Amino acid sequence: MSPIINQTKKNNMKKITLLMFSVLALSTASKAQTPVTATDFTTNPDKYKGMTISISGVELNTEVKAPTGTTVAGGGVVAVGKGAAVATPTSTVTSTATVNRCKAPKGYTIVDVKFPNDPKFAKCFIMKNSVYASLPINQSAITAKITFKGDSKLGYTITLFKL
Repeated sequence: MSPIINQTKKNNMKKITLLMFSVLALSTASKAQTPVTATDFTTNPDKYKGMTISISGVELNTEVKAPTGTTVAGGGVVAVGKGAAVATPTSTVTSTATVNRCKAPKGYTIVDVKFPNDPKFAKCFIMKNSVYASLPINQSAITAKITFKGDSKLGYTITLFKL
């Protein structure tokens, strides 16, 4: 083969490769961040499984809460340690606390996110400690736009917020 034909083939292959990468980049960018209303998300969170989505108008609660399991509960109940209690035979133990199965991995913090359209919607939201440190602390309701990714069973990771 002549060198001119080889050069033409190489140029065509470069153009085809560039075209394929461009199509891939455009398709990825179009799915990168989907703006969603809070109502759509809270009614069907499984629809957005694994997608990066943005929702405006959510409330972040950054109030520092007292540690649990370290005080005496009264009425014959003695706190033994974090998460354990011993009741005397004459008393009954009632608990109004909800069980939160949300555990943040090392380097992350659990964030209390409330959706004004559905106050009972409760899922696990976590945020990197470095990002969480930039939030105003000890405020009960910070209205923000959040960008996050995850699913309803494992939880959601907040990657960006805008106050």
